[in-house]
Amino acid sequence: MCECPKVHLFEVEFKLDGMTVVPTHKNCGSALDQKQADKFQKDLVRSWGMREEE
Repeated sequence: MCECPKVHLFEVEFKLDGMTVVPTHKNCGSALDQKQADKFQKDLVRSWGMREEE
């Protein structure tokens, strides 16, 4: 798991792990943990100008 203190929107890429798409950090190459993935999803939705789902 990625242990980087901050993950910015443009530092995330998606890789295949078997049949699953996994968000990974470009600098360290590790998969994001659940907390980082949730924050990334919120930032992504906000940047697209959409309302967040509850």
